[in-house]
Amino acid sequence: MTKESKKASTAGAPKQALAISEAAAGAGVLGLLGFAAIFAVAMVFFVTESYFLAMMLISLALLVYVSGSEFGKLLVSSLTIFFSSRHLIRNAVYLQDTLVELRKFLHLKKDESGWVKVGPIEPGAKAKLPDNPLVRDIQAVLKREKGTEYAQYLAHQYYVDCRELYDHFHAHLEFVAGAMPLFGLIGTIVGLIGMFDSLGANTSVETLSPQLALALKTTLYGAIFASIYTIIASRFDQRIKALEYDYEILSHALEVLVENKAAIEVQA
Repeated sequence: MTKESKKASTAGAPKQALAISEAAAGAGVLGLLGFAAIFAVAMVFFVTESYFLAMMLISLALLVYVSGSEFGKLLVSSLTIFFSSRHLIRNAVYLQDTLVELRKFLHLKKDESGWVKVGPIEPGAKAKLPDNPLVRDIQAVLKREKGTEYAQYLAHQYYVDCRELYDHFHAHLEFVAGAMPLFGLIGTIVGLIGMFDSLGANTSVETLSPQLALALKTTLYGAIFASIYTIIASRFDQRIKALEYDYEILSHALEVLVENKAAIEVQA
């Protein structure tokens, strides 16, 4: 390598790292600004004693804070995960569709001990699989006799992106679910402080009821919104487990196909 090429490579690396850092910083600044704006609106509703709306906006402000520019994508993904059985990333959908046909061909199932069992398969057997990029890649691996290790690496490529996305969004929702009871507790403390400040010789139930309502309602709404975000986060956790199970099954299926030198026939 010449001195000029060394200089070019060393000069290019910091610029690339700087670009990534600037993108990450931009998302963080956007999240912080969004949090401040929504939180300010929430405080307006808090002062007007609309505690439900105030706590709802606080939860959204926290979600904007952790997700930044991904806020819209997070909302759409949460709705998709909650009301649909399809994965969010196309590669994971290919994995899911391919595995349906492989289960039928190989008679895959788990026994009581958790081991994946495969039905009888003849060497050189042909499997009919749906036409998608994963199937075409598997077909190429079997034709070129790349081996089991390469086949499992291929399966991992179709699994890892969706797995990381689910982990990413699950962490965001778990953060909000954990923070909301704390904001409810803050409202409770503010209400109790107001009650103690109002105590005196002429204290009545009417003078204490607004502070008591603040203390109880913020605690209640904090718990409600924490439960909602926990439920949504649990859907991502369920998808992670389902995706891991599909990846495990696919890896074992590819191992069987490679060992038996099976052929893939792409369905029209």
